[in-house]
Amino acid sequence: MTYVIFLIIVSLLTGFLLTYVLASGYSLFERVAYGAAIGLGLHTWLVYLFSLLWKLQFRCIYLSTGLLIVFCSLFLWVKWPSLTEKILSEIREIKDDFLSHKASYCAHLAVFSFFTVLFWRLFSRTILVKEDGLYVGLTNNFGDLPLHMAYITSFVWGNNIPPQDPSFAGERLVYPFLSDFLSALFLKLGLSFSDILFIPGLLLTVSLYGILYYFTYRLTKRRLAALISPFLFFFSGGCGFYYFFHDLACTSQTPWSFLMHLPRDYTKIPSLNYHWITPLTCLNVPQRAFLFGFPVTLIIFSLLYTGIRNKQWREFLFAGILTGALPFLHSHSFLAVLMVAIPWGLIFWDWQRWLLFFLPAFILSLPQALYLSGHVGGGSFFKPAFGWMAGNENLLWFWLKNTGLFWPLIIAGFITIFIFHKGTKRRAPIHTGLYSLPFLILFLAPNLVLFAPWDWDNIKIFIYWFLGTTPMAAFALACLYKNDCFKMLSKAGFFIIMFFLVAAGGIDIFKYAIAPVTGWKEFSAEEMELARQISTTTPPDAVFLNAPTFNHPVFLSGRKSLMGYPAHIWSHGYAGAQRREQDIEKMLKGKPNARSLINTYHPSYAAIGPHERRMGANKEFFDTNYPIILTTNNYTMYDLAGRREKPPSRSEIMGEMNLTDQKHGLRIRYYDSIHWKNKPVDEGIVEHIGFSWDNEERKPVSSPFGVILEGFLDIQISGTYTFKITSDDGSWLFLDNVLIIDNGGHHAMKSATAALALEKGLHKIMIQYFDAGGGAILNLSWTPPGGVESEIPAEQLYTKE
Repeated sequence: MTYVIFLIIVSLLTGFLLTYVLASGYSLFERVAYGAAIGLGLHTWLVYLFSLLWKLQFRCIYLSTGLLIVFCSLFLWVKWPSLTEKILSEIREIKDDFLSHKASYCAHLAVFSFFTVLFWRLFSRTILVKEDGLYVGLTNNFGDLPLHMAYITSFVWGNNIPPQDPSFAGERLVYPFLSDFLSALFLKLGLSFSDILFIPGLLLTVSLYGILYYFTYRLTKRRLAALISPFLFFFSGGCGFYYFFHDLACTSQTPWSFLMHLPRDYTKIPSLNYHWITPLTCLNVPQRAFLFGFPVTLIIFSLLYTGIRNKQWREFLFAGILTGALPFLHSHSFLAVLMVAIPWGLIFWDWQRWLLFFLPAFILSLPQALYLSGHVGGGSFFKPAFGWMAGNENLLWFWLKNTGLFWPLIIAGFITIFIFHKGTKRRAPIHTGLYSLPFLILFLAPNLVLFAPWDWDNIKIFIYWFLGTTPMAAFALACLYKNDCFKMLSKAGFFIIMFFLVAAGGIDIFKYAIAPVTGWKEFSAEEMELARQISTTTPPDAVFLNAPTFNHPVFLSGRKSLMGYPAHIWSHGYAGAQRREQDIEKMLKGKPNARSLINTYHPSYAAIGPHERRMGANKEFFDTNYPIILTTNNYTMYDLAGRREKPPSRSEIMGEMNLTDQKHGLRIRYYDSIHWKNKPVDEGIVEHIGFSWDNEERKPVSSPFGVILEGFLDIQISGTYTFKITSDDGSWLFLDNVLIIDNGGHHAMKSATAALALEKGLHKIMIQYFDAGGGAILNLSWTPPGGVESEIPAEQLYTKE
């Protein structure tokens, strides 16, 4: 822990000193806010670059920390006289300002303390470790946390640099991963799972608070607007608070009990077409790339505004470097910056200064952009779509109910700036209006185009429209509060509008940050211990065959999975995900071509546990063919590189062949219903007509299911043949398209026979069977002329004429 504290101090100091490369005019507190995001981001980038040479080893962390110490030392040595003068001057400014505005400073300190405690509470609940396992404190984090843990642990225990996606082995990681890489540094230094998520979350979100405050103040020149802007952003929400009061009126609980056990969220209510969110609970915690994305992007916005306003070239260059570093920090933030920076360049034309911005931004971001987008399926991103999630609902009403009075406030802010301040000496608001206009592109574009496979992910662009125009809304509210006409009415209107803007988001944040939570179980204690054993007993580059699910214990081990949750894979735009998912099912169920597929995908190990059993995994197949390396009460791990002692049977060898290459046997098709409808879920070739599966684990398809076997029977001697079919649940035998035996119906094991004369030659044969549950048994035997009852020889069964 001591080195972690030292690392954080060095990072913060480096970022703080770097702000003195900029022009003057920044508050000491503003430099501290900027320095936290810049310093942690720079340190993370340095460690990652060193890790490209040596993986994530201690030497990478020590070297990067040493470089930052050298930089700080040289900077202080060279700049010490002027630096101390600037710092002392900024301290004097704060002191003088405090003496002139004591009440204002007390209010600011109270609001800052309030948000800091709120952030502390929220991020301390990211992970709740209990005796029986690992829990999450926010429902929105339930599906995302295991994926981020897979990234983090793969960096530390899986030597996963340059990173492959640990949830889709063999493909490069296209998710912006440096926020998780920062947590990986802390994990490498010995912190717990809880701390590695809590510390970055708290530091970077507190930094975001300060940056947003000063961004708003720079644009509006109003302390009140700056003070209320964090409330507008962090507590954003629509009109969903109405349902809070509705639920409260309908409950039989006391008001206090109701508050302590809120039944649902009141921002995002999909069933009522509410899709807007409060960023704290839906982005900062679960979408961890925003931890860097928000503060770094807002620094860029602020620097560009200052550079445009004061014609400072250093701000343009600094903002360009930060923009170039963005793709691996957060790719959607990078896209948002470009979408507004290009219009700014046209509105505030100064090609020399804008060249200082775009040149480093292009040079630094190009390798990252190519890495992140090199293999992504072209049809998954940038598709035309109108109205985002509005559906058939009126678009104006959709946005009004989702964001409340935010849009009317933005309009009021623009009107106030361009009309009521026009021609006055207060030119700062006029500049603010022109600067704020391009943020509307971030609202218009995602209403026309989908920027990700999942529609809701357009929120990652919309949120920057909201963030960029928050100062405009805060400016309108500040003007309303300070209105000299109708003072009482104006102040009442201010508080009413504030309530409408922050009520829904505030309720949700109260639910997750203040009210008691028991958490939602993500991993059991057994699964956490299993992940530890996997990390210590398997090589770092091991790949696991496991059920495609979001919270498999493999994700805590640092090892890669052949495939994780299909929705995550799909949302990242990987090609071939559906085919791999189907092949994984065949491998886990031990289908005839399972060994061939295992040889194709080359997974190192297989996991058979509750997740796999739910999808019908065939444990007997793995027990028979592969050695066991780990076992717990509910899990068994197999070494897929191990060799079994006996050679594969002829039927298994034939099962690994292409179906069209096999001559003897019958074609078998499995259906996921007892009516043999839709496409078969699996198929193959069998030489023997019969099976007996006494439990779900052994069945190739979970009950209820249907089976059809068909092909041709070679009658070598003309005469009378007696056929006997035995089954548990229904079966039917057809010869030459004529029903010979009807053994149908729901029943226990039962036999039926029939005799008929057959001529020499090929006869078409078909068997239909269904299993409704319980044991699945099917067997067909015959008694040839002058013979005894026996199995039909495989040599007399053909897949085609």
